[in-house]
Amino acid sequence: MTGHTGGSESGTPSREQGLQRLHTLSTVIGQYASARNHTGESTTTRLSPYIRRRLILEDEVLEFARAVGSFSKVEKFAQEVVWRTYWKGWLANRPGVWIAYLDRLQALDQTLAASDRDRLDCALRGQTDLPFLNAWCEELISTGYLHNHVRMWFASIWIFTLKLPWELGARFFLDHLLDGDPAANTLSWRWVAGLQTAGKHYVARADNIAKYTDGRWVPKPGQLNESAKPLPDDGLSRTPAKQPSLGPLAETVRPQAVLLHNEDCGPLPAAWCGVPAVRHAVTDHRQHVPSALVTDWIAGACADADARFGAVTQTRSADELAAWCRDAGVAELWTWRPHTGFVANALAGLRTSLAPRGISLQYADRHHDLLFFSLANRGFFPFWERASAKLRQLWQ
Repeated sequence: MTGHTGGSESGTPSREQGLQRLHTLSTVIGQYASARNHTGESTTTRLSPYIRRRLILEDEVLEFARAVGSFSKVEKFAQEVVWRTYWKGWLANRPGVWIAYLDRLQALDQTLAASDRDRLDCALRGQTDLPFLNAWCEELISTGYLHNHVRMWFASIWIFTLKLPWELGARFFLDHLLDGDPAANTLSWRWVAGLQTAGKHYVARADNIAKYTDGRWVPKPGQLNESAKPLPDDGLSRTPAKQPSLGPLAETVRPQAVLLHNEDCGPLPAAWCGVPAVRHAVTDHRQHVPSALVTDWIAGACADADARFGAVTQTRSADELAAWCRDAGVAELWTWRPHTGFVANALAGLRTSLAPRGISLQYADRHHDLLFFSLANRGFFPFWERASAKLRQLWQ
């Protein structure tokens, strides 16, 4: 869905691997505007699992794109990079939309009708009457990857042809995609359903599937609901934006100690190196159970970050973290600001628990987020108008 630059069927979750891949992509990035909708092997970059955990940074990807060609040549690729940023910023402005999604999952788990559960089980196991959907289901489960265009078809068929709740499909994606991101995933499913941009939905069409799979999949007449209407507006897309706190820029901070988490496994500012470090494990994924592929990818990304940092102590609770701070003589921890999702929820609770013990947990931001998050307070196209102006400056 919009905001994804591809997934990864294989590879090592390391910064070195991500950078090596990035530097082989001149042709893909140069042809992205014309090739990206085709589902072949070399039409997207498959960098998104690395970007998702910030093993490589958006700034690094955009800088490489600048070397590929003029802004007009690579504009569509640059737009896709910041689509994910837009979703993150939009949800950061309206975190209640994320909570509403989790609450709805809880309600569905308790109240879904038996007949719907049977259809859901068939869909999750890839045992529907739609062979193309079954194949995509198997690909997702076995590789942690689906092409962006396939994600859109899948979501549309799930919602409008199978008539299953969109939240259950969004959970299926988030639990299995290596690049699964709470903001991009939740809001993309809402967009397909016609909820994010009220009244504007995405309908999967047989001719479009046939064209962009180069004839591999040709749905039969009547297999897809091509006359579907958008889902009834739930009003959440009109939630007033609440500008989140941002800053300071991480490079300006000289931390006493650093807390690492799995949202950001990227390079560290010089002042963050050589200080005591602790990694806090987030194990609460409310209403979700990440797949083994996803769990292993995250563990590998964290291990790579820890190896680059040096000695890192592991903690799993506020009590363990408080004891570590006491033993290390640490009263103030700094960490990368977590984006709306499981880690943000966990760290908010952690801050609350540590404060009475005299320990302060502070957030710092990456340059990319400070540059673009404040622009994500309306729809994408107003965002892109302002974001593209900033990006053009990079290309000058």
